Amino acid sequence: MEDLIKENIGTFIAALITGFSGWFFGRKKAAADVESTQIENFDKGLGYYQKLVDDMGIRLEKAIAAVRLAEQEKQEVILKFTEATKTIHDLEEKVEKLTVELSKYKQLNGKI
Repeated sequence: MEDLIKENIGTFIAALITGFSGWFFGRKKAAADVESTQIENFDKGLGYYQKLVDDMGIRLEKAIAAVRLAEQEKQEVILKFTEATKTIHDLEEKVEKLTVELSKYKQLNGKI
């Protein structure tokens, strides 16, 4: 039995040393693989958020253009409304003058 243990103890120690060496040197490679995967995931996430930001920028530019157009249209409507109000005021003055003139003609017509 002792001979069996003596014969196999060398093999057992060699297996332990091989396993420890594999683990010791493999952890650097495993850490590098994990870091590489993290960098790839970060890069993918960064690309995703970059697309989101670009899309939001395009939407913002469209919204700003729409607001500018609406503001321009509003200014045009205000200008037309102001012109229409002035025209109405001018017409009211003409009607008042014509009413005064008509009453003068009626007075003259009544005297003759």
